[in-house]
Amino acid sequence: MRTDFSKRFARFLQPESGIRATLANSDYRLLLGSSTLWWLAHYMEMIVLSWLVLELTDSAGLVGLVGFCRSIPSLLVGGFGGLLADRIGRRPLIIASQTMTFCMYAVVALLLAAGMLQLWHLVAISLTLGCAWAMDWPTRRALIPDLVGRPRVIDALMLENLGMSIARALGPLLAGLVLDAFNVLGCFLTLSGLSAVSLLLLRGLTRQPIPHTSSPSTASPLTLIRDSVRYVRQNQSILAVTLITMIMNMLAFPYMNFLPVFARDVLHQGPVGLGYLGASVGIGNVVGLFLVNWSRRFASAGWIFIAGTLLHCLALLSFTTSSVFAVSWSFLLLVGIGHACFGIMQSSIVLLAAADERRGQAMGAIAVAIGAGPFGRLFTGVLADSYGAPLAVGGEVALAALLVTMVAVMLPGLRQVDGSRESAGSA
Repeated sequence: MRTDFSKRFARFLQPESGIRATLANSDYRLLLGSSTLWWLAHYMEMIVLSWLVLELTDSAGLVGLVGFCRSIPSLLVGGFGGLLADRIGRRPLIIASQTMTFCMYAVVALLLAAGMLQLWHLVAISLTLGCAWAMDWPTRRALIPDLVGRPRVIDALMLENLGMSIARALGPLLAGLVLDAFNVLGCFLTLSGLSAVSLLLLRGLTRQPIPHTSSPSTASPLTLIRDSVRYVRQNQSILAVTLITMIMNMLAFPYMNFLPVFARDVLHQGPVGLGYLGASVGIGNVVGLFLVNWSRRFASAGWIFIAGTLLHCLALLSFTTSSVFAVSWSFLLLVGIGHACFGIMQSSIVLLAAADERRGQAMGAIAVAIGAGPFGRLFTGVLADSYGAPLAVGGEVALAALLVTMVAVMLPGLRQVDGSRESAGSA
C-alpha cells in the first residue's frame, strides 16, 4: 500500500500532472489571480448594491429593478461577446471590460463622497457594469483552452472555481464588515481597489500568439448569431446546458439579490449577519469543489451537473421556509455545494463539447442564457413586494427544479457527457 501511495504521489509531482501543469503556465496564473479578484468584487458588489438600494428606497421591487438592469445586458449583448472576442482578440476584450468595471466602481464612490448619488445613477451604472460582465465572463472562459490546452480544461476550471468559491465566501463577508465599519462609500472604494489590481494582472498577460480557432470573420454578426443558434440546437449536450442555465438564472439565482431582504425582514440581521449568510454559499462552493473532484471518478460530467443543480434548488427551497439564522445558514451551505457542481460542469461540458472554431459562439450562447436572469430578478421583486420574499423565491425555485428535471429527461445527451469531446462538437 505504501508503494502504491508513493507512485501516486510521484505522478502528482510530475510536470504532466493536470493541476501542477496547469499552474505552471504563467499566463494562466495571471488570469486565475485576476479572475479571483474579479469574482471577489462581483460577489461583494451584489450584496452592497442591493443593500444600498434597499436603504435608499425600502422597496424589494426596486432592488429587483436594479438587479434587472445589472443582468439584462447578458441577454442583449452576451451573444456578441464571443463573436467580438473572436474578431478583436480575447485578451484586449477582457482588459477593456475590466477597465469599464473599474471606472463604474470609481464613479459610484465619487458620487457617494459628493452626496449626489440617486437611484437613476445606480440604474445607469448597473447597465454599464452588466455590459462589461456580459463581454468579460464568456471571454475569460473561452481563453482558458488557449492557455492550457483542451486536455486540461476541467483542471483549469476546477482551479478557477476554487478561486471563485473563496471569493464567494469572502465577498459577502467583506461586504458586511466594511458596510458595518465604513458604510457604503468604504465598500465602493474597496471595490475600486480590487478591480484595479485585477486589471493590472490582466495587463501582465503576454502577447504571444494563440491558435486561431475563431469562426470566419467575413460574415455579418446577425448571420453568425443565426449560425450559432443552429449549432447549439444540433448539439444536445450544449442545448441542455443552455436551457438549464436559462432556467436557473430566471428562477433560482435571483435569490442572491434578495438576501438583504431575507437578512433584514425574515432573520432580523444587520450587515454583518448578511455577510455571514452570503459567505455560507461560498463555503459550500469550496466543499462542493472537492466533492466534484471526487465524484468525477464515478459519475459523468452530465450527471454531476444535473445532481448539483437539483441540490441547489431543493436546498434553496428549504432556506425559504426557515426563520432561524443557523438553519438558514446551513441550507445556504448546501446551496453552495450544489452551485459548485453546476458552475464547474456548466462551462466544462460546453467547452469540451464545442468544436474549437465554435468555442466563442458556444460560450456566447451561455451568456445569452444567463441573460434570462434579469427577468427573474424583476419578477421576483414584484412578487416579493406583493407576497413576501420567502413565498416569491420558494415558488420560483420549486418550478426551476421541475423544469430542470424535464430537460434532463428529454435531452439524454446531457447525461452521457463524460468529459470527453463529443463527436457532435466537431461537426
